[in-house]
Amino acid sequence: APTPAPTRASVWTSPVNDFSSLAVMESAGWVFSWNEATTFVAPGTSTRNACGGVPDSSYCGWMGSHAVGQISLQLSGSGYGTIDFGNSHNYASGKVTLYLNDDVLATAGELEVSHKASFSYKDGDTIRLVEDPAAIIVINSISIEPQAPVNDFSS
Repeated sequence: APTPAPTRASVWTSPVNDFSSLAVMESAGWVFSWNEATTFVAPGTSTRNACGGVPDSSYCGWMGSHAVGQISLQLSGSGYGTIDFGNSHNYASGKVTLYLNDDVLATAGELEVSHKASFSYKDGDTIRLVEDPAAIIVINSISIEPQAPVNDFSS
């Protein structure tokens, strides 16, 4: 039997949902506000112990010295998205906040490694994950579903 062609959603989803390395994430459009050893904490490293409960397939990282780090992704087209993100730090007042542009969509508190949020977006919107004041950013998955353009035949 022939292999079915990938759907448009899966073509858009796969690159931004690959957290296998910092280089892969950056090539998919993720932008990091800092660059240090803990920007991307690879599975199998001793530093990964700070990412307790986070699957190896997920992103885990933080900015050192209790500084505020953020990861962003600019979206193109329009459609709907769902992100499963979290905070694997045990600091009581630390949190990871999800923004769409400047609007807060959701917050993951202490040791909350999986928090799901859905959103609609338009061309040029940016999602951001911000750790403040001391948190560990976790991205388990993201799904971006572009909305097909609507043809206007009224003219």
